[in-house]
Amino acid sequence: MLRMVLADDDFIVRETLREVIPWEEYGITIVGEAEHGQQAFDLCSELAPDILFTDIKMPFMDGLEVAMNLKEAGSRTKIIIISGIQDFNYAKTALEINAEGYILKPIKINDIREVITKVVSNIDMERNMHHKIEQLKQQLNGNSRLMKEKFLRDLLLGITFNGQEIRDKLDYFQLPLQADNCLMVAVMQMDNYLKQIENKKEAEKQLMSFSIQNITDEIFRNYDAGIVHCLNENEFVLIFNEKSQHDDKHIQICEEIIQSLFKYLKISVSIGTGNQVGSIDRVYGSYKNAVHAVQHKFYTGLRSIIRIEDITNPWHANRELDSMDYTNLFEAENRLIGFMMLGDTNGGLQLLDTIFNGFLNSDVESIRGFCMELISGTYRKVYEMGEDLERILPNRNLVLFNILKAEHIQEMKLLMTSIFVEAANYYTHKYNQKHLDLVNKIKAIIKRQYTQNLSLSEIADEVFMSVTYICSVFKRETGETINEYLNQVRMEEAGRLLKTTKMKIWEIAEGLGYDNHNYFSTAFKKYTGLQPQQYRNEHK
Repeated sequence: MLRMVLADDDFIVRETLREVIPWEEYGITIVGEAEHGQQAFDLCSELAPDILFTDIKMPFMDGLEVAMNLKEAGSRTKIIIISGIQDFNYAKTALEINAEGYILKPIKINDIREVITKVVSNIDMERNMHHKIEQLKQQLNGNSRLMKEKFLRDLLLGITFNGQEIRDKLDYFQLPLQADNCLMVAVMQMDNYLKQIENKKEAEKQLMSFSIQNITDEIFRNYDAGIVHCLNENEFVLIFNEKSQHDDKHIQICEEIIQSLFKYLKISVSIGTGNQVGSIDRVYGSYKNAVHAVQHKFYTGLRSIIRIEDITNPWHANRELDSMDYTNLFEAENRLIGFMMLGDTNGGLQLLDTIFNGFLNSDVESIRGFCMELISGTYRKVYEMGEDLERILPNRNLVLFNILKAEHIQEMKLLMTSIFVEAANYYTHKYNQKHLDLVNKIKAIIKRQYTQNLSLSEIADEVFMSVTYICSVFKRETGETINEYLNQVRMEEAGRLLKTTKMKIWEIAEGLGYDNHNYFSTAFKKYTGLQPQQYRNEHK
């Protein structure tokens, strides 16, 4: 419905207009009435109606003044004027203020209908035109965004432009870069990307990517540092302008981005920075170096900033393992399998340290290939000895998958260490019955860390074994599960604190690693048969 204000100092005229004209047939509802000009202006300012139907002669402010003041205020309200005087100057003024209709008294119904029909038609036409213009703007903005993304992609991938073309595009897309100023490119990637997107739907992945770019964009705007562009899946390109590179300001910006993404999104990223180039048409070289730099997060670990100048021989790509040749690696593989068969965990771990220390600055895929071969060689040896493969090295496919998706050398080393220790401990148990040592280690960890929210996976990581293995050994050697033993230690300490201190029950619960004190109370009653307060009362 269109909204209209009716203004006339004569109540009878207002009532007649309200009752005689079937406004609803024209899609109009009267939202306010005014008996003088000032009131009419105030109502229009407050309600922003589509139409003002006003008399000229009114107290305080006549209808033409109301119309002129609304026009000066930028109002889009359509004005229909009623006049009881045939005065050329009035009619001229009405034309100057673009009044939609000028009706002379005595008012004729047909005249009003004719004017109203025209006004409603004009409003509908304007709204349709406005809607089409907005659609065109959206299409233009969408096309402009795609064109901007293509321009940046072409620059980063080495597509050549002449200098004036680059300047024109930078100006057209309003990019905060100067064609002839020094630039530097950095490439940002999520750490452990496959794990980050595991079990996520496409919409969730897009939201994650949007959130990363949004936070990074905001930091860049705060520093007026340049632009951020998502070039590929899990590849965000940061183009630093000249002023953001003074005094290593770009490193400070990278640190803030890494910290903010982890703080607000719990997402870990690493950033590789390329070399400085003298103009934007050479940005491809800096981008290529940045891509190479960020790949070295394999060696540096999570949330790293890797500068291309800190990498030895940055252009020496796809090289063979340079610290150990393949003959030595084959020998190391045989020695490692030998340690495993003897149950010599310490000897095997020392050899793994030597191997992985020799891998520094070696090609990532060559390291991955060695790990895959070592796993396969271990399987072959175990199979040749007629052992139960699944018992010694379970979940082979999962292990291989984890090796394939490992993004850091420490992650790969931890996987290999875990596999070796698990297999070596099988033989340790088989020949030497050393599982009691493992049980004692687990008990020591629990006694040392029972006040924390301790998980089985944390215990397993600390003893370099799988959760399944430590649970199996502990249950077999003690007759109870690790969680049962952990609960026993906590309950005994809880009883001691209830008897000897004035600590509140919720304080005891939190101090023993329980997030929920109600759950603690339930567990305590199950263990002792009494609620904590009852236990304290009985042992005073």
